[in-house]
Amino acid sequence: MRVSVTDELIRLNAELSLQLSHYWHEIDTNGGRNASDYYTEDAEFHGQFASYHGRDKIQQFYDWRVAQGPRLAVHAFTNYRAWFTGPDTAEATNYLFLYAENGVKPLPSKVPVTVSLATDKFRRVDGKWLCTYRRFEHLFESDVPITNPTLDGDSK
Repeated sequence: MRVSVTDELIRLNAELSLQLSHYWHEIDTNGGRNASDYYTEDAEFHGQFASYHGRDKIQQFYDWRVAQGPRLAVHAFTNYRAWFTGPDTAEATNYLFLYAENGVKPLPSKVPVTVSLATDKFRRVDGKWLCTYRRFEHLFESDVPITNPTLDGDSK
């Protein structure tokens, strides 16, 4: 598929990939205490084993994760690409490599916990791009468990 590259598309990719970098930095260095700042009120977050509907539910997940104790995590992404789906909407995909384990640094090096295809949807609200939808499709999984307050389906 040939994509027509415009200044507007380049700017979109730069803005959204930078925002994703800030988001994962928030998660990895602050436990996601301010994760809700990146989502719309009605956002959906779909992981491999649980889904969260609404900004408050997404934030509750990160608050729960912090309450479990120390966890060292690195969310690294590559092959980022974004495109407009409307004047104030966009979609993006990337491959996310999650390195994580309970404990404090330094921990022994291991393969990623997961390698996932991430799909995000965004809406521009008051000039700022906010995530309306995030979905992870695990392509590879290790023997280190991911964190979830429940493994039995939707956590609305």
